[in-house]
This record gives sequence, C-alpha cells and structure tokens, in this order.
Amino acid sequence: MAVKINGFIEGTQPEELVKLLLSLASNWGDVFDTNKLKVVHLSGAMTNVVYRITWPKNTTGNDERTVLVRIYGEGSDVFFDREEEIRTFESISTHEYGPRLLAQFPEGRVEEFIHAKVQMNFT
Repeated sequence: MAVKINGFIEGTQPEELVKLLLSLASNWGDVFDTNKLKVVHLSGAMTNVVYRITWPKNTTGNDERTVLVRIYGEGSDVFFDREEEIRTFESISTHEYGPRLLAQFPEGRVEEFIHAKVQMNFT
C-alpha cells in the first residue's frame, strides 16, 4: 500500500493535484477545503493505485462530491502508451460508455466516480 501524506500519495505532486481538484470544485460551485478531503484507497487495480476522494459540496457538509484519482503504476508506461490510453478513454467517455475524464496530471488522472457494486455469479 502506498504511503499517504496529508491524505495524498507519496511520490506524486500533491500541490498540482490539489490545484486540479480545486479547479474542478470551483467549476462545479463547490466549497473546497483541503482539510475536509476524505481519501480512501481502492483495491483491485492491477497497474495503478486508485483513490476515491470526497469533499463537501457546501459549508453545511450535507452533500458530498466524489471523484476517482488514478495514479499510474511505476514503470507501467512500458506496457501502455498513455497518450493512446487517454484518447481511447476520452472516446469511450464521450459516448457515455464509462466514467468521464475530468482532469489529467503527470502521474495520473481524475475521473468521474461511478457508484457501483460488482456482482459475480459463477453458476
């Protein structure tokens, strides 16, 4: 598991990510307070580290905004062409077949978080 510093992942550029999140929140009219960020590591990603980041949309805190932050795995760019991956992701997203790409930064991207449950049926 990655080491978190103030809720962010060691080795990334937290300031750049915070600026992206602040910009997104501002575009949505959210009140963004870095002290109120909730960062949850999500398991299951094969080559990336994935986090669910949530913050209150307003000062009352009764409504929250959630995004998914994907940190590219170290050395995984050897296996994947990131530019092609982003083009494909954007195309799929544009046609509403997956989460929207909200922002990019050198170590990863911010995606729409889709609340879903995985069901496995092996019968």
